Amino acid sequence: MMTHGNITWCVAHTQPLKESVAKHHLLDQGYEVYMPRFKKIVRHARKVEEKIVPLFPRYIFIGMDLSYTRWRSVNGTRGVSHLLMSNDLNPAKVPTRIIDDLRFQEIEDGIVSVASLVNFVKGEKIRILDGAFADQIAVFESMDDKSRVQLLLTFMGREVKMTLPIHAVEAA
Repeated sequence: MMTHGNITWCVAHTQPLKESVAKHHLLDQGYEVYMPRFKKIVRHARKVEEKIVPLFPRYIFIGMDLSYTRWRSVNGTRGVSHLLMSNDLNPAKVPTRIIDDLRFQEIEDGIVSVASLVNFVKGEKIRILDGAFADQIAVFESMDDKSRVQLLLTFMGREVKMTLPIHAVEAA
């Protein structure tokens, strides 16, 4: 598929767990495809492992020139459920700056840093998910360069500074 320099980003909704299948088949058809991913810590049966998973499960971005591309073929692509549409029955458009911002935050090809996705603000209350302080509420202080959260926990009448991995906390 020939691109003419006027790339518009659109979004396809994929079948469950078929983001990679859809990406492969769309690339084979000549589309530009972007599927940002991140490293996720998965716990199962006392085993902790790191998996690379889609940042937006069941969604991938497709870059195409809408004036030349036969975009309806996206709906018939293996792994794709359907192309998201706007009110005027054309593919819904994603601003290029969103794709550029996601790519800017990548630490590897297509892998976005988890730290760049954290939206905690200093002073915000967060819940501890793991360890001896599980289910305790603490106050977010900062994030270090190793994706660890610095927080303050009130324990036995004193404020204690703690450092935890990002996956060990959530918004309270």
